[in-house]
Amino acid sequence: MIENEYIPITETPYVSKLAKDYLLGKDIGINNPLVTDYEGILELAKVRNFSETSRNTLVKALLNQYDQDGIPLGKNSKVYQNIISFKESNTFSFTTGQQIHIFLGPLFFIYKIQSLLRHVKNFNALSNTIKAVPVFWMASEDHDLEEINFVKLYGEKYTWEAESGDAVGRIRCEGLPELIDRLENRADKTEENKKLYSLFRKYYTNDKALAAASRGLLNEIFGEEGLVIIDPDDKILKKSFSGIAKKEIEEKILFNSYNEQNRLLKRHGFEPRVKAQEINFFWLENSKRIKLKVKNEKIVKGDSEEELSIDQILTKIENLSPNVITRPLYQETILPNLLYLGGAAEVEYWLSLQDAFKMLGLKYPALIQRDSVMQLSIKNIDFIEKIGFDWKQLFKKESDLVDDYQKISNTNSFVLKEKVNIIQANVKHLGDQFTLNEIKSGLVFKELHELQKGITRLTNLLSEEELKRSMENPVLKKLFKLKERSFDTRQEREIYLVADPDKLTLALSSYVKCSSFLIKIIL
Repeated sequence: MIENEYIPITETPYVSKLAKDYLLGKDIGINNPLVTDYEGILELAKVRNFSETSRNTLVKALLNQYDQDGIPLGKNSKVYQNIISFKESNTFSFTTGQQIHIFLGPLFFIYKIQSLLRHVKNFNALSNTIKAVPVFWMASEDHDLEEINFVKLYGEKYTWEAESGDAVGRIRCEGLPELIDRLENRADKTEENKKLYSLFRKYYTNDKALAAASRGLLNEIFGEEGLVIIDPDDKILKKSFSGIAKKEIEEKILFNSYNEQNRLLKRHGFEPRVKAQEINFFWLENSKRIKLKVKNEKIVKGDSEEELSIDQILTKIENLSPNVITRPLYQETILPNLLYLGGAAEVEYWLSLQDAFKMLGLKYPALIQRDSVMQLSIKNIDFIEKIGFDWKQLFKKESDLVDDYQKISNTNSFVLKEKVNIIQANVKHLGDQFTLNEIKSGLVFKELHELQKGITRLTNLLSEEELKRSMENPVLKKLFKLKERSFDTRQEREIYLVADPDKLTLALSSYVKCSSFLIKIIL
């Protein structure tokens, strides 16, 4: 029994049609910028210019952030060395980002960083001229508190009752220490839980903002791997972005180019997730993140009549907050980035940004989807194999699994279906013969068509009947229950670290080996 087994993410239902076709290199209606190997990323490095001034600004901002968050970086620490290395022209970033969920959220939060570390380590082992540094972009300016203010433990939801509206990274952690107590009282009394909740208490203190707490926690876990954590809510960094922001706002580049790319995608059968607005920024003010809008050719704050001129925006650039599609522009302006690693949704909305990047003079990074992880017990794997299945089959529909089971079991139902399939094939052959013999009667072909429809209906009815009968089969009932629990729902989105802290150890122990999709066998 092997411990880890990998399959491409494109062979799972955990990837959208657009992301799947992109990853497979298919025609998606717009330019497909897929970079398939690390050699391709090395080629990107040759044309990725990042000025000495920009490098020094980045280093200064990062060191200030760690200092302000009370995280001392020893001169010999890997994080400090990685930050300082950004001053060198041959150092570039590999980046991923995520909302800053309390208590590290669902397991995919960890797996996303794990994926990034894997790519950095493998790339650096290959390259002796270019150095890659892993960077985690905290979505600290997001204001959707309800998306990150809860965890699930043993089926029960625990929510942080903080006031919403502000950029979440600025919200003080008041109330989180008490929530930690509630979680620990409910959790199993294991050594792993004791260590995890002790770590939470160390960083989620009433006097810290959520961004600072998140940085401290992530640094303690991933600091030895050299993970650099960046908070985009930074005046120094936003000043570097002011030129790009000004051009985007004045020329409405995204409103035109992004939506045109979306139209091309739609013609090829894809439904874009994000639509560009006339202005794609928010405004941070008075503990609120307010959507900027265009009204009568003027920029206004939300639904009010209060106007903002370009000069006012640039004067208070620290208040300007990117939305989902201007955030990549900000990121690629302030980082010497070569690779962005995202989920399927991120891959989708990044794809329509390519023309905007060119118009703004930005270099588009290699865009890849993060690794996904599912964990099954040896007991469940043994059960799957004992009935003659491979675990990959459980991604199929239940009706297809019934067919597979009947085939393995050589049941009478399978024999009946085979007979119907033979009849169906014979009817199709008969139709071909009619055509070859130049039979032109419309009535003949009408009756033939009705016969084909009848056989199709019979096939579907047989499948439905067998699916109903299969629910009484104890083996299939158990298989369907396992499928529902571990395959139909995204395990990594439904299980939270607070419910299973040993997942953190497992994730960290195997990040170098991980591939596009990993099934990890656990005792």
